[in-house]
Amino acid sequence: MVSWREDKTMDYSCFDEEYYSENTDKNPEPHAIDFPGKPDILVVEDEIRILKMVSMFLSQQGFRRDEAASLGEAYKAFSIKRYAVIFLDINLPDGSGLKALRKALEISPNTLVIIMTGTQDLSTAVFALREGAYDYITKPFSFSLLMGRLNSAVGKWRTKVFHNHYLSYLERLVEKKTESLTTSQNEIEQSHDNIVLALGTAGEMYNPETENHRVRVSVNSVFLCRRFGAEGVKLRDLKWGAYLHDIGAIGIPARILSKPGPVTANEYSVIKKHSLLGYSLLKNIDFLSGASEVVLNHHEKYDGTGYPCGLEGKKIPLFARIFSS
Repeated sequence: MVSWREDKTMDYSCFDEEYYSENTDKNPEPHAIDFPGKPDILVVEDEIRILKMVSMFLSQQGFRRDEAASLGEAYKAFSIKRYAVIFLDINLPDGSGLKALRKALEISPNTLVIIMTGTQDLSTAVFALREGAYDYITKPFSFSLLMGRLNSAVGKWRTKVFHNHYLSYLERLVEKKTESLTTSQNEIEQSHDNIVLALGTAGEMYNPETENHRVRVSVNSVFLCRRFGAEGVKLRDLKWGAYLHDIGAIGIPARILSKPGPVTANEYSVIKKHSLLGYSLLKNIDFLSGASEVVLNHHEKYDGTGYPCGLEGKKIPLFARIFSS
Protein backbone atom coordinates (compact mmCIF):
# COMPACT_ATOMS: atom_id res chain seq x y z
CA MET A 1 0.00 0.00 0.00
CA VAL A 2 1.48 3.33 -1.05
CA SER A 3 1.44 5.97 1.68
CA TRP A 4 0.65 9.44 0.32
CA ARG A 5 1.59 11.78 3.17
CA GLU A 6 1.97 15.26 1.73
CA ASP A 7 4.18 17.57 3.77
CA LYS A 8 2.49 20.99 3.71
CA THR A 9 5.69 22.69 4.90
CA MET A 10 7.74 21.80 1.79
CA ASP A 11 9.06 24.78 -0.16
CA TYR A 12 8.69 24.13 -3.88
CA SER A 13 9.64 27.64 -5.05
CA CYS A 14 13.05 26.56 -6.29
CA PHE A 15 11.54 25.29 -9.53
CA ASP A 16 10.73 28.70 -11.01
CA GLU A 17 12.63 30.61 -13.72
CA GLU A 18 14.77 32.54 -11.20
CA TYR A 19 16.75 29.44 -10.22
CA TYR A 20 19.97 30.76 -11.71
CA SER A 21 19.34 34.50 -11.55
CA GLU A 22 21.80 35.08 -8.71
CA ASN A 23 24.57 33.39 -10.72
CA THR A 24 24.19 35.33 -13.97
CA ASP A 25 25.40 38.77 -12.93
CA LYS A 26 29.04 37.94 -13.68
CA ASN A 27 28.23 36.53 -17.10
CA PRO A 28 29.61 38.94 -19.74
CA GLU A 29 26.80 38.26 -22.24
CA PRO A 30 23.85 36.58 -20.48
CA HIS A 31 21.59 37.23 -23.46
CA ALA A 32 23.83 34.96 -25.57
CA ILE A 33 23.24 31.87 -23.40
CA ASP A 34 20.15 29.68 -23.52
CA PHE A 35 19.13 29.22 -19.88
CA PRO A 36 17.21 26.13 -18.80
CA GLY A 37 13.46 26.63 -18.92
CA LYS A 38 10.76 24.82 -16.98
CA PRO A 39 11.48 21.10 -16.75
CA ASP A 40 9.30 18.45 -18.36
CA ILE A 41 8.64 15.38 -16.22
CA LEU A 42 7.66 11.89 -17.37
CA VAL A 43 6.13 9.32 -15.04
CA VAL A 44 6.41 5.70 -16.21
CA GLU A 45 4.34 3.43 -13.95
CA ASP A 46 2.09 0.47 -14.79
CA GLU A 47 -0.02 0.79 -11.63
CA ILE A 48 -2.58 3.29 -12.88
CA ARG A 49 -3.59 4.52 -9.42
CA ILE A 50 0.02 5.43 -8.55
CA LEU A 51 0.59 6.87 -12.02
CA LYS A 52 -2.42 9.21 -11.75
CA MET A 53 -1.71 10.29 -8.18
CA VAL A 54 1.94 11.17 -8.93
CA SER A 55 0.94 12.91 -12.15
CA MET A 56 -1.78 14.92 -10.39
CA PHE A 57 0.61 15.92 -7.61
CA LEU A 58 3.22 17.16 -10.11
CA SER A 59 0.55 19.11 -11.96
CA GLN A 60 -0.55 20.77 -8.71
CA GLN A 61 3.07 21.85 -8.16
CA GLY A 62 3.16 23.56 -11.56
CA PHE A 63 5.15 20.98 -13.51
CA ARG A 64 4.53 19.94 -17.08
CA ARG A 65 4.20 16.18 -16.90
CA ASP A 66 3.40 13.24 -19.17
CA GLU A 67 2.34 9.72 -18.34
CA ALA A 68 3.33 6.30 -19.65
CA ALA A 69 1.97 2.98 -18.39
CA SER A 70 4.22 0.69 -20.44
CA LEU A 71 7.59 0.38 -22.11
CA GLY A 72 6.03 1.09 -25.50
CA GLU A 73 4.35 4.28 -24.28
CA ALA A 74 7.63 5.37 -22.68
CA TYR A 75 9.52 4.88 -25.96
CA LYS A 76 6.90 6.90 -27.78
CA ALA A 77 7.21 9.72 -25.23
CA PHE A 78 11.04 9.71 -25.56
CA SER A 79 10.77 10.14 -29.31
CA ILE A 80 8.57 13.21 -28.97
CA LYS A 81 10.07 15.16 -26.08
CA ARG A 82 13.31 15.55 -24.13
CA TYR A 83 12.55 15.20 -20.41
CA ALA A 84 14.40 16.77 -17.52
CA VAL A 85 13.38 14.05 -15.05
CA ILE A 86 11.81 10.62 -15.53
CA PHE A 87 10.24 8.66 -12.69
CA LEU A 88 10.63 5.11 -13.95
CA ASP A 89 9.14 1.91 -12.58
CA ILE A 90 11.41 -1.11 -13.02
CA ASN A 91 8.69 -3.70 -13.62
CA LEU A 92 6.60 -2.86 -16.67
CA PRO A 93 4.09 -5.18 -18.36
CA ASP A 94 5.93 -5.29 -21.70
CA GLY A 95 9.54 -5.29 -20.55
CA SER A 96 12.11 -4.17 -18.03
CA GLY A 97 12.36 -0.53 -17.05
CA LEU A 98 16.13 -0.90 -17.47
CA LYS A 99 15.57 -0.91 -21.23
CA ALA A 100 13.71 2.37 -20.93
CA LEU A 101 16.55 3.74 -18.77
CA ARG A 102 19.17 2.98 -21.43
CA LYS A 103 16.99 4.33 -24.23
CA ALA A 104 16.18 7.54 -22.37
CA LEU A 105 19.85 8.30 -21.64
CA GLU A 106 20.83 7.42 -25.20
CA ILE A 107 18.32 9.93 -26.59
CA SER A 108 18.88 12.63 -23.97
CA PRO A 109 22.06 12.38 -21.84
CA ASN A 110 20.94 15.35 -19.74
CA THR A 111 17.86 13.48 -18.50
CA LEU A 112 17.85 12.46 -14.83
CA VAL A 113 16.13 9.12 -14.21
CA ILE A 114 14.73 8.27 -10.78
CA ILE A 115 13.92 4.59 -10.36
CA MET A 116 10.69 3.71 -8.52
CA THR A 117 10.96 0.27 -7.01
CA GLY A 118 9.61 -1.99 -4.29
CA THR A 119 11.78 -2.90 -1.33
CA GLN A 120 12.33 -6.37 -2.83
CA ASP A 121 13.91 -4.77 -5.92
CA LEU A 122 16.77 -2.90 -4.21
CA SER A 123 19.46 -4.94 -5.97
CA THR A 124 17.88 -4.00 -9.30
CA ALA A 125 17.79 -0.35 -8.24
CA VAL A 126 21.50 -0.46 -7.41
CA PHE A 127 22.17 -2.02 -10.81
CA ALA A 128 20.12 0.76 -12.41
CA LEU A 129 22.29 3.38 -10.67
CA ARG A 130 25.34 1.73 -12.21
CA GLU A 131 23.61 1.92 -15.58
CA GLY A 132 23.22 5.68 -15.27
CA ALA A 133 20.11 6.28 -13.15
CA TYR A 134 20.37 9.39 -11.00
CA ASP A 135 18.52 8.15 -7.90
CA TYR A 136 15.84 5.73 -6.72
CA ILE A 137 12.83 5.85 -4.46
CA THR A 138 11.20 2.84 -2.82
CA LYS A 139 7.48 2.22 -2.60
CA PRO A 140 5.57 3.21 -0.56
CA PHE A 141 6.78 6.82 -0.43
CA SER A 142 5.37 10.15 0.73
CA PHE A 143 4.88 13.26 -1.36
CA SER A 144 7.56 15.06 0.66
CA LEU A 145 10.07 12.29 -0.16
CA LEU A 146 9.02 12.43 -3.82
CA MET A 147 9.54 16.19 -3.91
CA GLY A 148 12.89 15.87 -2.17
CA ARG A 149 14.10 13.53 -4.91
CA LEU A 150 12.62 15.77 -7.61
CA ASN A 151 14.12 18.90 -6.06
CA SER A 152 17.58 17.35 -6.22
CA ALA A 153 17.11 15.99 -9.74
CA VAL A 154 15.79 19.24 -11.22
CA GLY A 155 18.66 21.18 -9.63
CA LYS A 156 21.12 18.72 -11.14
CA TRP A 157 19.39 18.91 -14.53
CA ARG A 158 19.48 22.71 -14.57
CA THR A 159 23.19 22.64 -13.70
CA LYS A 160 23.94 20.16 -16.49
CA VAL A 161 21.91 22.04 -19.08
CA PHE A 162 23.33 25.40 -18.08
CA HIS A 163 26.85 23.96 -18.19
CA ASN A 164 26.30 22.56 -21.69
CA HIS A 165 24.74 25.80 -22.90
CA TYR A 166 27.57 27.81 -21.41
CA LEU A 167 30.14 25.58 -23.11
CA SER A 168 28.30 26.09 -26.40
CA TYR A 169 28.33 29.83 -25.77
CA LEU A 170 32.09 29.75 -25.12
CA GLU A 171 32.64 27.70 -28.28
CA ARG A 172 30.66 30.25 -30.31
CA LEU A 173 32.59 33.08 -28.65
CA VAL A 174 35.95 31.43 -29.41
CA GLU A 175 34.86 30.77 -32.99
CA LYS A 176 33.80 34.40 -33.40
CA LYS A 177 37.03 35.71 -31.87
CA THR A 178 39.05 33.31 -34.02
CA GLU A 179 37.31 34.55 -37.15
CA SER A 180 38.01 38.13 -36.08
CA LEU A 181 41.65 37.37 -35.33
CA THR A 182 42.02 35.50 -38.61
CA THR A 183 40.61 38.47 -40.49
CA SER A 184 42.91 40.85 -38.60
CA GLN A 185 45.89 38.57 -39.17
CA ASN A 186 45.13 38.37 -42.89
CA GLU A 187 44.93 42.16 -43.03
CA ILE A 188 48.25 42.45 -41.20
CA GLU A 189 49.88 39.93 -43.55
CA GLN A 190 48.55 41.85 -46.53
CA SER A 191 49.92 45.12 -45.18
CA HIS A 192 53.30 43.44 -44.59
CA ASP A 193 53.32 42.16 -48.16
CA ASN A 194 52.55 45.65 -49.39
CA ILE A 195 55.44 47.07 -47.37
CA VAL A 196 57.82 44.45 -48.78
CA LEU A 197 56.62 45.23 -52.30
CA ALA A 198 57.13 48.93 -51.63
CA LEU A 199 60.69 48.30 -50.43
CA GLY A 200 61.32 46.18 -53.49
CA THR A 201 59.94 48.91 -55.72
CA ALA A 202 62.24 51.42 -54.04
CA GLY A 203 65.21 49.19 -54.80
CA GLU A 204 63.98 48.72 -58.36
CA MET A 205 63.79 52.48 -58.91
CA TYR A 206 67.40 52.74 -57.79
CA ASN A 207 68.56 49.71 -59.77
CA PRO A 208 65.89 48.76 -62.43
CA GLU A 209 67.80 45.69 -63.65
CA THR A 210 67.09 43.78 -60.41
CA GLU A 211 63.27 43.50 -60.78
CA ASN A 212 63.00 40.16 -62.59
CA HIS A 213 65.94 38.79 -60.62
CA ARG A 214 64.23 39.52 -57.28
CA VAL A 215 61.00 37.82 -58.27
CA ARG A 216 62.75 34.82 -59.79
CA VAL A 217 65.03 34.04 -56.84
CA SER A 218 62.13 34.52 -54.39
CA VAL A 219 59.90 32.06 -56.26
CA ASN A 220 62.71 29.51 -56.68
CA SER A 221 63.73 29.76 -53.01
CA VAL A 222 60.18 29.20 -51.79
CA PHE A 223 59.84 26.19 -54.10
CA LEU A 224 63.01 24.61 -52.71
CA CYS A 225 62.07 25.45 -49.13
CA ARG A 226 58.72 23.72 -49.49
CA ARG A 227 60.50 20.60 -50.69
CA PHE A 228 62.28 20.60 -47.32
CA GLY A 229 58.94 20.81 -45.52
CA ALA A 230 59.14 24.43 -44.38
CA GLU A 231 55.91 26.36 -43.90
CA GLY A 232 54.36 29.29 -42.08
CA VAL A 233 56.64 32.01 -40.70
CA LYS A 234 59.85 30.32 -41.90
CA LEU A 235 58.58 30.13 -45.45
CA ARG A 236 57.47 33.76 -45.25
CA ASP A 237 60.90 34.88 -43.97
CA LEU A 238 62.63 33.16 -46.86
CA LYS A 239 60.19 34.59 -49.42
CA TRP A 240 60.66 38.13 -48.16
CA GLY A 241 64.39 37.75 -47.55
CA ALA A 242 64.94 36.44 -51.08
CA TYR A 243 62.79 39.20 -52.56
CA LEU A 244 64.73 41.90 -50.66
CA HIS A 245 68.16 40.28 -50.73
CA ASP A 246 69.72 43.20 -52.64
CA ILE A 247 67.82 45.98 -50.85
CA GLY A 248 71.14 47.19 -49.40
CA ALA A 249 72.17 48.25 -52.90
CA ILE A 250 70.34 51.53 -52.30
CA GLY A 251 73.35 52.44 -50.11
CA ILE A 252 75.85 51.80 -52.88
CA PRO A 253 76.82 54.77 -55.08
CA ALA A 254 74.96 54.73 -58.39
CA ARG A 255 78.18 55.38 -60.33
CA ILE A 256 79.49 52.00 -59.17
CA LEU A 257 76.27 50.06 -59.75
CA SER A 258 75.75 51.53 -63.20
CA LYS A 259 79.40 51.37 -64.31
CA PRO A 260 79.42 49.84 -67.81
CA GLY A 261 82.75 48.09 -67.49
CA PRO A 262 84.50 45.95 -64.85
CA VAL A 263 84.70 47.37 -61.35
CA THR A 264 87.95 47.89 -59.51
CA ALA A 265 88.94 45.99 -56.36
CA ASN A 266 88.02 48.99 -54.24
CA GLU A 267 84.67 49.35 -55.97
CA TYR A 268 83.98 45.65 -55.45
CA SER A 269 84.72 45.99 -51.73
CA VAL A 270 82.10 48.75 -51.62
CA ILE A 271 79.55 46.58 -53.46
CA LYS A 272 80.09 43.75 -50.98
CA LYS A 273 78.83 46.04 -48.23
CA HIS A 274 75.26 45.82 -49.59
CA SER A 275 74.55 42.64 -47.60
CA LEU A 276 75.38 44.35 -44.32
CA LEU A 277 73.57 47.53 -45.36
CA GLY A 278 70.42 45.57 -46.21
CA TYR A 279 70.61 43.67 -42.91
CA SER A 280 70.93 46.93 -40.99
CA LEU A 281 67.90 48.30 -42.81
CA LEU A 282 65.62 45.34 -42.04
CA LYS A 283 66.77 43.85 -38.71
CA ASN A 284 64.85 46.31 -36.53
CA ILE A 285 61.59 45.84 -38.42
CA ASP A 286 59.82 43.17 -36.38
CA PHE A 287 58.16 41.26 -39.20
CA LEU A 288 61.33 41.39 -41.34
CA SER A 289 63.85 40.40 -38.66
CA GLY A 290 63.84 36.78 -39.87
CA ALA A 291 64.15 37.88 -43.49
CA SER A 292 67.11 40.09 -42.58
CA GLU A 293 69.21 36.96 -41.87
CA VAL A 294 68.74 35.86 -45.47
CA VAL A 295 69.73 39.34 -46.67
CA LEU A 296 72.87 39.33 -44.52
CA ASN A 297 74.08 35.87 -45.53
CA HIS A 298 72.92 35.42 -49.11
CA HIS A 299 76.48 35.78 -50.49
CA GLU A 300 78.06 33.33 -48.05
CA LYS A 301 79.51 30.18 -49.66
CA TYR A 302 79.65 26.65 -48.34
CA ASP A 303 83.47 26.60 -48.68
CA GLY A 304 83.84 29.78 -46.60
CA THR A 305 84.92 32.07 -49.46
CA GLY A 306 81.77 34.21 -49.38
CA TYR A 307 81.00 37.46 -47.62
CA PRO A 308 80.44 39.43 -45.39
CA CYS A 309 81.49 37.02 -42.60
CA GLY A 310 83.18 34.18 -44.50
CA LEU A 311 80.91 31.57 -42.93
CA GLU A 312 81.23 27.99 -44.10
CA GLY A 313 79.15 24.82 -44.08
CA LYS A 314 76.32 24.59 -41.60
CA LYS A 315 77.39 27.79 -39.93
CA ILE A 316 75.54 29.52 -42.74
CA PRO A 317 71.83 29.81 -41.78
CA LEU A 318 69.74 27.17 -43.54
CA PHE A 319 67.58 29.57 -45.53
CA ALA A 320 70.63 31.50 -46.74
CA ARG A 321 72.07 28.18 -47.90
CA ILE A 322 68.83 27.35 -49.73
CA PHE A 323 68.80 30.81 -51.32
CA SER A 324 72.42 30.71 -52.47
CA SER A 325 72.00 27.24 -53.94
